Parts: sequence; C-alpha cells; structure tokens
Amino acid sequence: MEPAEKPIGPPILATAAKNSTEASSHSDDVQTYLGGTSRRVIQVCITAALGGFLYGFAANAMSGTLAQTSFIALFLTTSDATARMDGLLASFLGGAFVGSIVQAPISNKWGRRKANLVAALVSVVAGVLQSASYHIAMLLVARVLCGVGAGMVIANSPVYMSEVAPPHTRGLLVGLQGVGIVTAYIACSLCGLIFSFVQNPVQWRLTFIVLTVASVGFACSLLFLPESPRWLMEKGREEQARAELERLHRTKSDPTGTLARAEATQIKAQVEAEKHLPKGYLYIFRTPHLRKRAFCSILLWVMGQGTGITAIANLIPVLMGGLGFGNTLQLGLGCAWTVAAILGCIVNVTFIDRIGRVRLLVIGGITNATILAMMTALVKYYLNTTYQPGINALVALYFIFGFAFTSTIECTAYVYGSEIWPTHLRSEGSTLAYASFFGNALAYSAPINLALKNIGWEYYLVFVSVTVVSTAILAVYFPETKNLTLEEINAKFGDEVAVDLKDAIAAEVQAGTSSAKTA
Repeated sequence: MEPAEKPIGPPILATAAKNSTEASSHSDDVQTYLGGTSRRVIQVCITAALGGFLYGFAANAMSGTLAQTSFIALFLTTSDATARMDGLLASFLGGAFVGSIVQAPISNKWGRRKANLVAALVSVVAGVLQSASYHIAMLLVARVLCGVGAGMVIANSPVYMSEVAPPHTRGLLVGLQGVGIVTAYIACSLCGLIFSFVQNPVQWRLTFIVLTVASVGFACSLLFLPESPRWLMEKGREEQARAELERLHRTKSDPTGTLARAEATQIKAQVEAEKHLPKGYLYIFRTPHLRKRAFCSILLWVMGQGTGITAIANLIPVLMGGLGFGNTLQLGLGCAWTVAAILGCIVNVTFIDRIGRVRLLVIGGITNATILAMMTALVKYYLNTTYQPGINALVALYFIFGFAFTSTIECTAYVYGSEIWPTHLRSEGSTLAYASFFGNALAYSAPINLALKNIGWEYYLVFVSVTVVSTAILAVYFPETKNLTLEEINAKFGDEVAVDLKDAIAAEVQAGTSSAKTA
C-alpha cells in the first residue's frame, strides 16, 4: 500500500492562513521579491553551464575529426569506412545513454555536485584514451567511455541548475546549458578548422587533447559551486540549505532575503510531504501524475531528436562534402553553422521566461518540420550535383535549420525536462528525459551515413514525419511551467502543493513587519 500524498504545511503558513486578510495586504509586495536575480546565482549557473560545454565538445569532437586528413589516413581507408563512421557516432551515444542512467543514483546519494565531479573524471580518462588511440577498437572503446561521462553531465547539470535558480528567471539560467553546448560546438569546429592546417600525424589528436583539458577545467570549477539547497534540505541539512538559498537569492530589491526564506519554507514543506513516498522507476510508471511526467520527458526528446538535429550537427562537414566542398571549406562551413546555432540559443534564453516553454516547443516543432520538408526536396534534386543555385539554397537551409532549432527547442527542452519533476525523483526524471535524448539520437544518427548512401533524401522524410506527429501530441499534452517554483509545478500535474510561494512571501513580510513593530 502506497503512502498518502497529502502534504502538510509548516506552522508559519498555518498561522498565515488564519490571518489571510492581514497577510493579503502584503500582496503588492510579492512581485518585488520575485523580481531581480542575484549576481551569485548568475555566476553559479554560468559555471555549471560548463558541464554543457563539456558535453557539447565531447559530442562534437568527432564531427570535425572525420574530415581531418591524418584521421582519414589512419582509420578510414578501409572498405568498411562508412560503418566505422557510424560506429564512432553510435558508440558515443550508446555510452551517453548509460551515463544518463548511472548519474541518478550517484546524484541522489552523494549530491549533484559530486555526480558532476565523477562525470568530469570519467571524461578526463576518456580524453586521454581518445588522444592516444592507434587502433579503431581502442578508439571505439574510448568513445563509449567518453559518452558515459558526457551523458552523466548533461543529465545532471540541468537538475542542479534548476534547483539553484529562482522561479522567475529559471528558464534563462537553466537554458545556459544549451548555450554552453552550442558554444562548445563553435570551439570544436574552430579546433577542427585550425588543426586541419597542421602537417603532422598528431593533427587529429589535438582536438581530443583540448577535450581532456576542458574536462580537467570543469572538474576544478566544481570546487567553487555550492551544493543544491533542495538536495541539502532533502538530506536533513536544513541550516545549510537555508544559508545557501540566502546567498543565492538575496538581491538588491530583496536585501533581507525574504524570497530565500519563503522558498526555504516551501521547499521544507514539500520535502516533508514527499519524504515517505516510494521511489524508483516502477513507482513512476504506476502512479498517474508521475507517469504523465515520464511521458512528457520521453516525448520531449522524441520530438527534439526527431528533427534529426544531432545527426545533422555531427555530420555537417560530411554533408557539405556531399555538396562538393573541399575539406577546409567543409570545416569552415561547419564552424559558421555553429555560429548560427549559438545566435539561436541567445534568442531562446532571452524569450523562454516570457513566451513560455510549451509555446516555444510547438513553434519550434512546426518551424523545423517545414524547413526539413524543404530540405528533403533540395537533397533529392541537388545533393551530389553541380547545380550551384540548388546547392546554395540547401546550404542556406542547413543554416536556417540550425538557428530555428536552437532558438525554440534546444534550451527550452533542457529546462522543461528538469523542472517538471519533484525533488525526490528529479534525478530519475532526468534519466528518463536523457535516456530518450540519447536513445532517439542513437536511432537517427547510427545509421545516417548508410541511410543517406542507400535511400538518400527519403531519410529526411523520417525526420519530418516524427516531428509533425510528436509536436501535435506535445501541443495538447504538455502543461505550461513558466515562472512557477519547482514545488508549484506539482499542481500542473495534479499534485498538491504543500505551500504556495506567494503565501510564504506574504507570511515572511508579515512576520518582518510584526518584528519591526515589536522592536
């Protein structure tokens, strides 16, 4: 028999409820405390976004490497070169799938920060092995290990960021993960382009050396981050959790930390209400309100990866080669494509807290399906031809596609997948989201070289079909979450919220006013 899920609020809110008329007189003050974002929390989230950078660099490192002459000479001169390329992409994604699962128990037991530290150390070892590979089997194993570390960090980082960010700018701050990922794509593309001029067999290894250095840098950066206040509260370390919240959320408009104290009250009440509830994936799929979250998490990346974004991003240089461009120009166009993508990310994080998560996802799904349909026609008629206007149009659409995806779906999906879960199941929820992320990425990326070789333009029809169907479901099934605290999002899925944040703020303001009168 499962425990009852009816939460009980703390005494301060019970008192506020009895004096609701008096507390409501402070309602005009509530918006004051929900405005502004502290420099401390911005610094923390930017530092945490280095996890996104690490994932992006690890994921994209092979993209430019496949076009490096020294790499081709060492690994891709055999008759199974196409299968090897698919294997190198698939091995990373398979490892990342495992990593997204492994991170949950580590994060739950030892904390969000230590889970990222483990991921960073795995990435360091993987970077060394990739840099030192002389045989395809060694490189494949190293790519699997690299995927494990990358999968851990991409699944755990948004959990951490969502738990430290204030509700009114959580979309912007957690969306920095997407900015970090795409910034890494730019750095990786630049490395590929710059290192292509190196006339030495070590040429292709340089990118993986940079990846190793980035992994070490990320591990060091974790020393300067606080642990998640929600994880601390869940583990019974209330005093430390309250102190961290005050440091993170005290602003010029709220110098006394009223918002932080109200959040602590809400978080503690919700943790108390949830602490005796079961955990685990079976419980998630047996419980209606959690099952809905699971379906949202999975469908989120069925749609996101259904656009073919990972497959296309990893093969931009190769796809440009199919349009007749030389090696250097392939790498240069790949670099330019990532610039278009980062501009899209900036647009995304700017508007996510204003437009809303679901609306952006629907706009993105419709827009990207339309672009993919146009790309399908152009690939059918102009790929591997010399008709310049058609080639130019296809190149332009690749750039528009990258911008359209990152301006609507990229950052939004990272935010939504992490914020819809209750604290005691947030790591497991992130596992479901990123298992879908990597499972779908693997399904579309692993066969892409063979698919483009054997069925060509028809493979793009798969992307169009999946994107259209999943967007239609998403539009009617996903609840909106913008500007709500993580605890208040529970109500969107039919749960009870132990304490309303506005009530908690009003109670804190009332308590402060009473203290001042007494003094």
